[in-house]
Amino acid sequence: SPTDPFEQAIADAERAIAQIGTGIPSVDLNPAGAAIRRYQHQMARQANLVSHSYGNEPNRRVRIFSTRRYQ
Repeated sequence: SPTDPFEQAIADAERAIAQIGTGIPSVDLNPAGAAIRRYQHQMARQANLVSHSYGNEPNRRVRIFSTRRYQ
């Protein structure tokens, strides 16, 4: 269902990855639990992007970065 937090978090990461593809340097995802953040980091890696977690629980979130600046 669309209200499933895991599905929402995946859609959030996919949207962020697409935005970075349009040239945006970094995108913050919505706060998520540790297991979901791990999966979001994995999605970023698979897209050849860099990601870090910021903030304190329960508001900790993933930020995905463009890797262009490293190339």
